[in-house]
Order: sequence, then C-alpha cells, then structure tokens
Amino acid sequence: MTVKEETMGTLLLVLLLTFAEDLECTPGFQQKIFRIEQPAEFIEDQLILNLTFNDCKGNEKLRFDVSSPYFKVKPDGALVALKNISEVGPALFIHGRSSDAEDMAEVMIAGGKDSHASLKEIFTYAKTSAIPRQKRSIVVSSILIPENQRQPFPRDVGKVVDNDRPEGSKFKLSGKGVDQDPKGIFRINENTGSVSVMRTLDRETMATYQLFVETTDVSGKTIEGPVSLDIIVIDQNDNRPIFKEGPYIGHVMEGSPTEKLQIAIAI
Repeated sequence: MTVKEETMGTLLLVLLLTFAEDLECTPGFQQKIFRIEQPAEFIEDQLILNLTFNDCKGNEKLRFDVSSPYFKVKPDGALVALKNISEVGPALFIHGRSSDAEDMAEVMIAGGKDSHASLKEIFTYAKTSAIPRQKRSIVVSSILIPENQRQPFPRDVGKVVDNDRPEGSKFKLSGKGVDQDPKGIFRINENTGSVSVMRTLDRETMATYQLFVETTDVSGKTIEGPVSLDIIVIDQNDNRPIFKEGPYIGHVMEGSPTEKLQIAIAI
C-alpha cells in the first residue's frame, strides 16, 4: 500500500467516525445544569463557566439570553459578568436559541443570596418564549426535552425554584403526564424541586404537556400556586440512519483500479 492510499484509508475512517458521532447529536445545551460556588464577587468579563449549545445544524443565528441583566453569554459560550457584582440570587437561567433549536440551562449558585430585584427582572420577553417566569415566589421555566431519548431514566430535565418556601413545605406536581393520563411520565423531587422525565417521549403522540407546580404544607394544604409549567417535546428524525456496526475500517490494496467499490456500510 502506498503512502497516499494509506492516508486516504485513514481519512475515510475519520470521516466515518465523525459521521457516526453526528448521528447521535441531541439539539440544545450539552449540559443543562451547572453548580458553582458563590464568590466574594463576580468580576467584570471574567470567565465563570463555558456552555456548549449545538442545534446539530450549524448553530445558525445562535443567541443567548440570561435571566439576570448583569450577565451575558458570549458567542463562544463563555458566561461572564457585565460588571463587578456580589449578589445575584441562588440561580441563573440561560436561554439558548438558534434557527433550528432552543433550550434552557440553569446555573445553581451555592451560597447565593436571594435577590428579589433580579428575580423580578427574569426574562421580561414575550410570553410565548420558552423562558423563566415568576408568579409570586415560585419561579419556573419551560422545559424542552428531545424525543426518543435513550436510557438511563429517570433523567433530570429542569428545576423549580421557590425562594420563600417555608421550612418543611414540599413541592407538588400535577397535570397530564403526572397524575392524569398518560400518568407517570414526569415527577418532581418534593424537597429540591428537580423535575425528571421517567421514559422516552414521542412528539407525534404529544408535543406539549402543561403541568402545574405548587407548594404544600405537611398536611397537604396548598401554600403557594399552582403555577403553570410547560414541557415542550423537541422533534427528532424518527427515521435517521443508524450504523449497524462500527467503527468501520477500510483497506485499499495497492494498485487497485479507480472507481471500484472498496467498502460497503450497512445502516
């Protein structure tokens, strides 16, 4: 085998592996929940963390919005403060949107002090956008979930925040997909507010779920809410090609004629 043919074989292998990885692409933030420690002060333009958003189609017209007006996400995914600031609240919500996908990420700030001003400023955009909103003290954001997700389940997909929740109170989730048919698709951790999906979703069966969140006391009496929580199922290609095996390694014999089949890939 000549050096040129060996190089072509290596290139073919790289292209096949890259294509296989692309087929597994899930649109949206590749990590949806981040946990950081509250620093003494967030420094202007200093990197806090990096977010990765991929709509699987080139991220055309990608933009980010942050729930606090004192932070922004740069085009490369770097989250930074717009000025030196010490108190921002217990969480930041980041909304990513491109021409082909949108998703939400949450940055949980351990030790972050409650800031009512920042909560009131959470996403003052159109109500139709899948963004956090506030009603009383319960703060929720619409949750986007790709259909046809694989195991493992349950899988954390979002979180509800209640900064004024009394000690000992619990979160309660209800609606279609919880305690109404189809039952058992979603659940909430009654102590932390984490929302989980229990199995694979199919957009053709149901594209959206409207759930309701409330807080209750130890006797089950409602303290706050209910507040609407929208679950949006993101469309996926149900018939996308899948390699039956892999990786594929091709060999080209020295002196092989041009335009002759060298390898066949089954999908």
